[in-house]
Amino acid sequence: MAYPSNSSDKHHKGKAALDMEHSGITKDDEKRINDKITRIYEVDENEASEIHANYHYSRIFSLLFNRARNHGMTQPTFVDRIKNTNIFDQAYMVSRGELIEMAAVDLLYRQLCIPADTQYAVDDRYLDGMYG
Repeated sequence: MAYPSNSSDKHHKGKAALDMEHSGITKDDEKRINDKITRIYEVDENEASEIHANYHYSRIFSLLFNRARNHGMTQPTFVDRIKNTNIFDQAYMVSRGELIEMAAVDLLYRQLCIPADTQYAVDDRYLDGMYG
């Protein structure tokens, strides 16, 4: 990654650095971000992996909350239902390039809308084809 020549801006940190690394990347590039995080933050691979997953956790949570709010879900309902999801597992899969971020949001949003303790009849040809 090329840093600006201005000495006060040489090292971007935090979300800004990760946003820069993620701009315009492909699914395959997602796997290589941990190496860049290791160099940016001067941490080992395990910590870089955790930083990367936490970055996606934050983004997925924000996207999920915005989608729920835009579709009329109240904040108390969101807070209650989000407890039954595992955003970190999805974020970890995204950070490894195994799942794209919007697919994770779609999966989690569906879990929010159809809580696990509900016995809805789901008409979903993809689920039926895999499990039916």
